[in-house]
Amino acid sequence: MHRRGNIMWENEFRYLTQAGAGLMELDYLPSDKVYEDDHPKEGDKHRWLFYWQHSGVMDQVWRFNVDYTKVSDSSYFNDFDSKYGSSTDGYATQKFSVGYAVQNFDATVSTKQFQVFNDQNNSSYSAEPQLDVNYYHNDLGPFDTRIYGQAVHFVNTRDDMPEATRVHLEPTINLPLSNRWGSLNTEAKLMATHYQQTNLDAYNNNSANVNKLDDSVNRVMPQFKVDGKLVFERDMAMLAPGYTQTLEPRVQYLYVPYRDQSGIYNYDSSLLQSDYNGLFRDRTYGGLDRIASANQVTTGVTTRIYDDAAVERFNVSVGQIYYFTESRTGDDNIKWENDDKTGSLVWAGDTYWRISERWGLRSGVQYDTRLDSVATSSSSLEYRRDQDRLVQLNYRYASPEYIQATLPSYYSTAEQYKNGINQVGAVASWPIADRWSIVGAYYFDTNSSKPADQMLGLQYNSCCYAIRVGYERKLNGWDNDKQHAIYDNAIGFNIELRGLSSNYGLGTQEMLRSNILPYQSSM
Repeated sequence: MHRRGNIMWENEFRYLTQAGAGLMELDYLPSDKVYEDDHPKEGDKHRWLFYWQHSGVMDQVWRFNVDYTKVSDSSYFNDFDSKYGSSTDGYATQKFSVGYAVQNFDATVSTKQFQVFNDQNNSSYSAEPQLDVNYYHNDLGPFDTRIYGQAVHFVNTRDDMPEATRVHLEPTINLPLSNRWGSLNTEAKLMATHYQQTNLDAYNNNSANVNKLDDSVNRVMPQFKVDGKLVFERDMAMLAPGYTQTLEPRVQYLYVPYRDQSGIYNYDSSLLQSDYNGLFRDRTYGGLDRIASANQVTTGVTTRIYDDAAVERFNVSVGQIYYFTESRTGDDNIKWENDDKTGSLVWAGDTYWRISERWGLRSGVQYDTRLDSVATSSSSLEYRRDQDRLVQLNYRYASPEYIQATLPSYYSTAEQYKNGINQVGAVASWPIADRWSIVGAYYFDTNSSKPADQMLGLQYNSCCYAIRVGYERKLNGWDNDKQHAIYDNAIGFNIELRGLSSNYGLGTQEMLRSNILPYQSSM
């Protein structure tokens, strides 16, 4: 922080009232010499972060929630570490919501805005406002029913981008059948959506945009799904007395007819990652603007091993999706919709091994034949002696083909993403004396053969206050010839006064989670 020529003030305020509990944080750096040198046109720059989290219930039926994060500029999370955001997130969210819930019914009104951390493309959509309604009526004979409705108005930060009002209605009926060794769930739903789109002239007159948008669009799509599971169990007395193994095959058929959605702009949809559980989702995309057609069977199998205390010691799952017809939305901007591929296209596997009370291993991999590559994979090996004593080794990978297919072009072509993500790392936390502890993290990017992030922290902790000192050096871009990495070095000093919190642990988990590649437990 000395290079920036000033002290950053971090102020945290907690409150508890009849309207709920919350936390506010204001971090402020009066001036920043490094930022001023890199952005001379902006002059004296005040760097700041404001965070507000609130959750409250009133009269047992009203719910009030705030999740608000805003920063002074798009480079803030590149330059400073914070537990309230990361440069890898790509954006900060500002959301306010009010909800009402009684038996079988709930409704929520919310507004949601985004601060996008990309200077090349400052376009982002906000929901101003959004209404979500759910009505449930279960045990209607052998059936369960639900009606979901949504009305939302999308507004863009730019004047030349499309905007829309979207109204969606989704009645669902399902027939659940189950016993102790299996289940069968048959479900049918109707998805009816109306779009009223405005401000389309600039988009439609741009010759680079292949899909031309319509002022008014109605889209009606039925969906049918059958999902069956079985659980087989056997005693492992011959190999491990007291241990039990299960074998859990699962088969799901999903049908959604094709509807051309090229006349609808993509306001809130993005591709969902297909881990093992994700193979059995109804949707390929999040949001409602892109609902892909489906005529597919998903098959998978899981095996678990439990010890004599019914603690899960090991599991492994593997599954795949077989497409009878191509999954399509009609959007020409989605690259793989032009491939016309069918068959077994997506595979995923997950595994977890609790080696002992202190050792754990977790791993996952996803393969997509449409990309002709492993899409993503990750693994972590952790030794945990107690809450504050741990060592973790981890690895994460995302192929460049996967990133190009899932991220907008202004992200996927960025220098740090164009070769994919291929990183190995280690994090550690250990007490070194009474009330003193040390934490460290090191990540190495194998694509660039350079360290991506290095962190070392020291903390003193008591019931009344905590003092933290930390140093971090992280990769923050490349110079113009793209041959030399640019690193940002930061020294942090933090004093925390304790009072409202009853958690007087050493706080090492908090220091690790505030890292740019945050710690996640493998246990």
